[in-house]
Amino acid sequence: MTKRNYTVDFDARQADEAPDNDHGLPLVRTSERSDFKRCPWLWNESWVKGLTSVRTPTWSWFGTAIHAGLEVRYKPGKKRGSLKKVLEAFEESMDGQIGKIYTEGGEIEESEVVDGRELGIAMLKGYVEEYGEEKHIEVIHSEQSFQIDVPHPTKPGEVICVYAGTWDSLWRIDGVLWIVDHKTRKQFPSNTDFYDLNDQAGSYLWVAPEVLIHLGILTKKEAKKIMGLQFNLLRKQMPSARPVEADGYVHNKPTKADYEAALSPVMDLPTRLPTIAVLEEYAHKQNIKVLGEVSKVQPLPLFKRVVAERSLEERATQGQRVQAEAMWMEAVRNGEMPLFKTPTEDCVRCQLFDYCQADEHDHAEGQELAEVLLRRRDPYRDHREAMERGGVVLRKEK
Repeated sequence: MTKRNYTVDFDARQADEAPDNDHGLPLVRTSERSDFKRCPWLWNESWVKGLTSVRTPTWSWFGTAIHAGLEVRYKPGKKRGSLKKVLEAFEESMDGQIGKIYTEGGEIEESEVVDGRELGIAMLKGYVEEYGEEKHIEVIHSEQSFQIDVPHPTKPGEVICVYAGTWDSLWRIDGVLWIVDHKTRKQFPSNTDFYDLNDQAGSYLWVAPEVLIHLGILTKKEAKKIMGLQFNLLRKQMPSARPVEADGYVHNKPTKADYEAALSPVMDLPTRLPTIAVLEEYAHKQNIKVLGEVSKVQPLPLFKRVVAERSLEERATQGQRVQAEAMWMEAVRNGEMPLFKTPTEDCVRCQLFDYCQADEHDHAEGQELAEVLLRRRDPYRDHREAMERGGVVLRKEK
């Protein structure tokens, strides 16, 4: 098999290590696939050239820090990590980073810009309170990094790329095995059927059985029984200012009729009811909490779990999709397919937006702006570091 080297000619004044592996073939990461399908131009600038903003965007470290907290919460076994250790792991992962996060409120909550640290602590506290000790869940394995050869779809014996990533966890829930993917979201989708087709976590399900068998964690028979995926979603939102009662709902303020219904069985009330303030005092003396009607507008949920069962055939489809995308990437690298942008309203959220806008106006102007706004880095560096902490490499025999 011919070895090819797709290292990047980094600017010497800012260069990290260029991506490489013992095949001389490109690594392909799960997030890289998303960028490639979102916008080939963005993929080329971010992953091939290694361009990124000078300042680390808040969303980048925030999601990583939340994952660090959840990793501590879900250590192998049935015992959950304490809230104290979860928050310590979150702050350690932050490593002094600061930044603001825009939260999108619902009908009750306000949209606001909040401190990332404050938001993360509130989310993790709320998460632990929401789910409790979850004794029915046994964590089998967590945070597994991997590199696996992807065979060329039309050239037997050749490898087209090395697929690289890290899945979050393997849980046994009431006796059934699931790959679990933790995700932070601004809002939850109204229709979660998309997760049946999600190919980022889906690719983990394609890779995981081979890795878990290699590690001796599962037998071949057990690996086939992994039911599918569970997406563990956390919404980036501070808790509602309106208190949620023990029944799980927000209630309106109680009326006189509500106080009368609650107090009449335990005390004699005057025919003409006193003021709300006096009735509230009566209720306090009787140690009775009086609630109004359940509010018609409830806060949106802060946490959600979505189940996506996947058959063995669907897992094979994930591998085929990785092959197809890798072939397109290779064709673009080799100049066999043109680069293009895919402008949408979401472009303004891209960390390369200003550079892209200048490049659209004038290529030379864009390059000048890139020298000021951007830096070069190795987009695979954190993956290699994760591999050094216990990653699994599965090579295709020649």
